[in-house]
Amino acid sequence: MAGPFFAGVDGGGTRTTLVLAGPDGREIMRRVGGAGLVDPRDPTASAMLVADLVRAAVAEAGLDAPAALCAGLAGVGNETERAAVERALAAERVAGRVRIVTDGEIALEGTLGGGAGVLMIAGTGSVAYGRAEDGRVARCGGWGMFVGDEGSGYALGRAGIVAALRAADGRGPATRLLDELMARMGVDTPNGIPPWVGRSEKSVIAALSRPVVEAAEAGDAVALEILRREAGELALHPRALADALDPWSGPIPVVLYGGTSSSALYTGMVEEALSGGPREFRVRPPAADAVAGALSMAMRAA
Repeated sequence: MAGPFFAGVDGGGTRTTLVLAGPDGREIMRRVGGAGLVDPRDPTASAMLVADLVRAAVAEAGLDAPAALCAGLAGVGNETERAAVERALAAERVAGRVRIVTDGEIALEGTLGGGAGVLMIAGTGSVAYGRAEDGRVARCGGWGMFVGDEGSGYALGRAGIVAALRAADGRGPATRLLDELMARMGVDTPNGIPPWVGRSEKSVIAALSRPVVEAAEAGDAVALEILRREAGELALHPRALADALDPWSGPIPVVLYGGTSSSALYTGMVEEALSGGPREFRVRPPAADAVAGALSMAMRAA
């Protein structure tokens, strides 16, 4: 092909998406690989995953190395880890220039189309980013599964497990979640739930958000309360960022992004939780996806 081409990577807690595009920004190829979550114990492992994904895609497309690559990876909020991943990926020589940023940065770029507003990410984990009308950027949440990730798939899945065990004990109301989750886990009794949880990765717990949402959609009172509570937690993020990034000349755009946004019931609860305050928020669809934001940043890096 004529002219340079570029690579954008969106590495989340569940999967990694790669896009190759030409100098005009038109997509050449899109490929999906394993989770791009950076493990602080071995941050360079994510660099190898991205390098392998890029090499395979480039070989399949019959191209040379891209002029520039930008990868937004979950878990590189710490500068030490970000720099380690960037050095490791640059050493693999899969692109002329390499830039590593957080998955939130590329999502903010892609979903808001470079404009002002708030991006509320609620996938495996949760974090919010905001861009003020004067260009200032701030972050809210994103503190991880032990002390944060409110409103995320992990939070919904964990809350579903807690509710199921409370129901099994008689400490909480009956809920279809007990049978649903035991079936998903492949265990015969509630006693099998804690060992299953202990063996499971964060993304596996987050996948249990699906039966929690399904139970809520079927009218299960316990599941509905879980969604309502976590939706309220999500709404606190845009509210905090709106205060931090004053002033606003009109309604504040909010984009809900990530796996949990596929539920109309859940997103409706978030919208409801955002209403009624002193500020006006306007929830709207994303302008583009996160990997499009990575691609845009790769083109600028070149």
